[in-house]
Amino acid sequence: MKRAFIYLIIICSAALLHAQDAGAAFQFLQLPASSHAAALGGDNTSIIEDDITLSFHNPALLANASGGTLSLSYMNYLQRTHVASAAYNMLVDNRSELAFGVHYLNFGSMKNTDADGNIIGNFSAKDMALMAVYSFDFTDRLSGGVTGKFIYSNYEQVYSLALGIDLGLNYYNPDIMLSASLVARNLGGQVKTFDGTQEPIPFNLLIGISKEIEHAPIRLSLTLTDLDKWRADDFYNKGDSSWSSILLKHFIIGADIFPTRNTYLSIGYNFLRHSELKGSVKRSLAGFSIGAGLNVNRIKVGVSYGKYHVAASSLMMNFALVL
Repeated sequence: MKRAFIYLIIICSAALLHAQDAGAAFQFLQLPASSHAAALGGDNTSIIEDDITLSFHNPALLANASGGTLSLSYMNYLQRTHVASAAYNMLVDNRSELAFGVHYLNFGSMKNTDADGNIIGNFSAKDMALMAVYSFDFTDRLSGGVTGKFIYSNYEQVYSLALGIDLGLNYYNPDIMLSASLVARNLGGQVKTFDGTQEPIPFNLLIGISKEIEHAPIRLSLTLTDLDKWRADDFYNKGDSSWSSILLKHFIIGADIFPTRNTYLSIGYNFLRHSELKGSVKRSLAGFSIGAGLNVNRIKVGVSYGKYHVAASSLMMNFALVL
């Protein structure tokens, strides 16, 4: 328990040291890697499932994944722009797990022009993060996790390298079916800049709570995100700068319904995303997301639909196999 307390102090201290990240590079790190988390509003750090992809959102949740799981994920982001991820985990001992993963964003091929607009060829742009995740059970109800990231972005002739760390804690009480998490994401910084200008990576401090309803096949989730940001200038769409408006931008709510033991239906709402996308054509759907999943024997399949950009909606799919 003493080790868990030290871990908590590290997470809170990290939040104070990374309170500002305006103009952060590597924004692809904010995109979901789990279709289940995506369906619950785009992010979730506290649901307890046998799902390796949830460790991308909170490394402590790796403790719930079956050893020897191979997972593949894909999401269409914008036209000719695709997001993919893969992960594999293994049991270290009866209290810890180790996983390796990659999160990849490919912008496809684009026209390369000179100063006069003449096409002189094509170029590609891509972002990638290579990750190693480790989780450890402090007690039967408290788990911790850490993710080390090697981050790489290449845009035509310029590239940047960064190193990052995620820290996570999760407490789960099966007697009352309550899960609570604290996560500090993307601690670290650039080791090679694009043009000599140092840019931060997108730090995020999150708190998540999930509660299953007794005698009902329903689980409710609340995720508080960007808890290091409390000024209107910290957000892309400043909009209403009142305290209540800024407070709501930190809220993501979601619900799971379990028609059977092996299936789920999910819906979520992200207040910040609604604020950012409310100028889009389908304004009423901005911030909403839905999804579903199926678990049959050693095969797990998930799908989600959401909107992460004003120009398009995204469909995300997960496939996992316990080897």
